[in-house]
Amino acid sequence: MTEESNVHAKVAMADVLALFGIAMFTMAVAGFGLAANGHQTLALVANIGMPVAIICLIATVMAFLNENLLGTAIFGPLAIFFLSIVLVTDPSANAWLCMVIGIIILVDAIVAFAQPVKLLPILLIVAAIAFFVTSVFYDSLANGKTGEDYRAMVGALWLIYSLISFYMAAAIMLLVMKGKQVLPLLIKA
Repeated sequence: MTEESNVHAKVAMADVLALFGIAMFTMAVAGFGLAANGHQTLALVANIGMPVAIICLIATVMAFLNENLLGTAIFGPLAIFFLSIVLVTDPSANAWLCMVIGIIILVDAIVAFAQPVKLLPILLIVAAIAFFVTSVFYDSLANGKTGEDYRAMVGALWLIYSLISFYMAAAIMLLVMKGKQVLPLLIKA
C-alpha cells in the first residue's frame, strides 16, 4: 500500500469502529422500542452504553489524531452522550440530553453535506430525528405518561439508523480493503 492509502485506512478505522459500536447500541434500543423482550432489552441497552461510550471516545481520539475534524465533532459528543445516558435515571434529564445531542448531530449533518460521502448526512439526519423523537418519549415519561405513544416510533427510527450504520461501516471497510467502492456510499467527486 502506498503511504496515501495508509492514511485513508487510518482515518476510516475510527469511523468503522464507532459506526459498528453505535449500531449495536441502537439495535438494542430499537428492540426495546419495538417491544422485543421488554425489560431484558432495556437492561441490554444499559449494559452496552458504557462500552459504546468508550468505543466512541477511542474513535474520537483516532479521528482527532488523523485530523478528521468531522469525525471528531460527531463521535466526541456521542461519547459524552453514551457516558451520560446510561447513568442518568431522570426521564426529564434524559429528554434534555437527547434534545441537545439531536441538535448537535443535526448541525453535524448540515456540515457533512460539504464532504463527498453523501450517505453520512442521511445517516446523521436519521439520527437527529431519532434523538428528537426519543426526547419526546422521555418527556412523556417525565410527565407521568407511559410513553407508549412514542415507543414504537423510537424503535423504528433507531432500527433504520442501525441498519444504515451497519451498512455504512461495511461499505467503508470494503472500500478500504478493496481500494474501490463495493457497496455504494453515494460518493460525489
